[in-house]
Amino acid sequence: MFVVLRRVCLVFVSGVLAVLGVLGAPSASAQEAPPPALSYTVKTVPANLAHVQNGDAVKITISGLPAGATAVLRVCPATLPDTLLKGIGAAVPQHDVTARVNAYCGVLNDELAGAEYGQVSRNRSATTHDIVYDTTIPRGPSVPAYVAFDPSYTSFDKSEPFFPWADNPVVSTSPDGTKIRQRKWSFSCDETHPCTFALHLDGVVAGTPAAAQDNSITFAPTAPGLSVEGCAGIGPNTLDASMPERFGRTAVTWNQLLCAPTNSNQPTNIVAENEDTGLKAFDTGASDVVFTGSGGTLATQTTRDRQYVPVGLNAAVIAAVGWSPTDVDDGGGQLISQFATHLDFGFDDVANLLSKSGQTPEAPETPGRGGIFVNDAPLVKRNPDLAAIDFGGNPGAGLNARARAGALYPDFYGVTGESGAGTVPLALSETLASAAPNAWKFPDQPATAYSGKSPGVITSLDALSPAGLQALRNMEPKVGQLAVRKTVNNATIGTGGECASGCLNWIVTDLATATHYGWAIAALPNGHGGYVTPTTQSLQAAASSMKEGKDGTLQPGTVSDPDGYPLTFGEYLAAPVNPLIDANCKPLQGKQDQLTAYLAMARAGGQNALSPGMAPLTPALATEANQRVAKVGTGTTGAACHEQAAANNPPPTSPGGGAGATPTSNTGASSTPVGTGPAPLVAPLKAATPSTVSAAKNLADSVRIPAFFGGGVLGALIPLLALVVLAVLPSATGYLAAGKPLPPWLISLLGRVRVGRGEV
Repeated sequence: MFVVLRRVCLVFVSGVLAVLGVLGAPSASAQEAPPPALSYTVKTVPANLAHVQNGDAVKITISGLPAGATAVLRVCPATLPDTLLKGIGAAVPQHDVTARVNAYCGVLNDELAGAEYGQVSRNRSATTHDIVYDTTIPRGPSVPAYVAFDPSYTSFDKSEPFFPWADNPVVSTSPDGTKIRQRKWSFSCDETHPCTFALHLDGVVAGTPAAAQDNSITFAPTAPGLSVEGCAGIGPNTLDASMPERFGRTAVTWNQLLCAPTNSNQPTNIVAENEDTGLKAFDTGASDVVFTGSGGTLATQTTRDRQYVPVGLNAAVIAAVGWSPTDVDDGGGQLISQFATHLDFGFDDVANLLSKSGQTPEAPETPGRGGIFVNDAPLVKRNPDLAAIDFGGNPGAGLNARARAGALYPDFYGVTGESGAGTVPLALSETLASAAPNAWKFPDQPATAYSGKSPGVITSLDALSPAGLQALRNMEPKVGQLAVRKTVNNATIGTGGECASGCLNWIVTDLATATHYGWAIAALPNGHGGYVTPTTQSLQAAASSMKEGKDGTLQPGTVSDPDGYPLTFGEYLAAPVNPLIDANCKPLQGKQDQLTAYLAMARAGGQNALSPGMAPLTPALATEANQRVAKVGTGTTGAACHEQAAANNPPPTSPGGGAGATPTSNTGASSTPVGTGPAPLVAPLKAATPSTVSAAKNLADSVRIPAFFGGGVLGALIPLLALVVLAVLPSATGYLAAGKPLPPWLISLLGRVRVGRGEV
């Protein structure tokens, strides 16, 4: 009996020990190595995407990935639906984030680009070991689509045993037999519907494939435009200020300097229109002040006595936007990067680019753009990143010149710019007419009156593609900066077959605009064998050596300092010498005080708040600004009333073409006649008829630059030809009337106030 009990105890103890041994041993699954994890970091420039707008540039850099890694970027709704199912048969939930990204993140119809924004793949750079996306912020709805394994958006029929969960019935059938169902999945990206840049990453870690899904980059884009934030809107003392779009961002910031600290009314109501239209509005009294870069050169009307007060420096530029194969991936494959490198252009290159178009820029017989983009051209040899751009990876292909010129397709010839009269075409043509007279000519086309003739000095880019010569197509003038930006969208984000081995488009614009969009700006000859880029230093050096015209403004094309950028021009605020009055000739003292405060700010803290790309005044120009401001408002109410009457009842046109009024202070003709050249570029004037008057009005309406889009209440309250009845003078501006500089705390506050867009 004892032996039996002893054996039972031994068996029991052995069983207990066996069980304890099993409990202590790791399970089979626990003993398996966990799947490898990808280690990486993601950063964006700008870092904060809280205030981005449609079309803003954004750079996404993924660092730390192993060699050979790849990435796929998609735009997704910030909140992904979680109603996906696995496979066929039973309704088993599919919660995997990657599967949901693949299912719900479709192609976006970008509002600004007017094109589809889909997924983009990138490989890791063998040079930087990073994966980089240079793209733009999209906004708009996605393309509606079926989601196969979402019951509400599936394209499957409810049939057992495969898809018993399908809940998207057919509502009709098209003539070709296609089933049309009740629902398709779609989402939007805008200020009320945030989205993400979803990144799917693949790599190999310790010999084992690894993947990661990153949905951390969130954005809620607003429509592109300018808005004055932190202020109470317009009021009875707000000044109507006409200006070209290039000055708009500075004007918004200056408004915020004065009204944001106290949430008071805006000092200026921004009216965006081309310079010629703005100067006419100022002369008739429809605008209280006007910003211009050319003064009397564009202002043929001289009814209203004005002072051209310098407020900053800007420049005309040739800018490139596109991609160049400047890198290789880990496998040795070509890797294109956004074109942001230095370019050296000769004046002949610029003249040929702008005056000689053609569908075949590579053909020796009829070289478009004067042949400057062919493989052996001096411009291409001088710029390695330009030479690297080819068509289909074939350095000897005849289409290389088209890829560099932006002429791969017959409907766009590669050069665009803003429509309407302005300082940018004036500065360009003044310089080219003297520095490159042999190249500044239209192509040889014997059947036309323009064959081999010079455009001369022009004030509008439209003159480079004269009416009736559609085949010439030297320039694609667009109404407004957003239209220009939209035209070069494919080259901006590197989409489309034309960018497979690099692509470029070219833009004629100003430095502040090119800087805002991040376009590559060409350097120009300094007259001593070198090239000079437009910087604060080169703009100020240029201004110190430029001649002043009879109106007191710097004359484009007169830079003599080799350190100065040749296409520099001044930005001026034209303010009335006589007091501001109402329709009954009564003084508007509140507005006059507002103007005094605004001019004081423009000369003090405003110089530290110019939009990127613009340069502050030189000491000499700052002194001139003070002298000219001292004359603003010093006239008489009677003189102002006389000007108002003259503007409403203009005198007959004199034989010389002028209005017959005596030129007033700071007004006068340019030293170089506009429109000069070997052949006239406009037909003789004819007597007006009802039909021609109507046609002229329609044309004016079509080319007028509209008020800045996205300004909220601002946009709704900018009548171009009516004075706005405005609020009280902001209490915060009193000390500025004395010309004192803004205190550091206010400038610091400005740095934290955004202009309705993200930094680029």
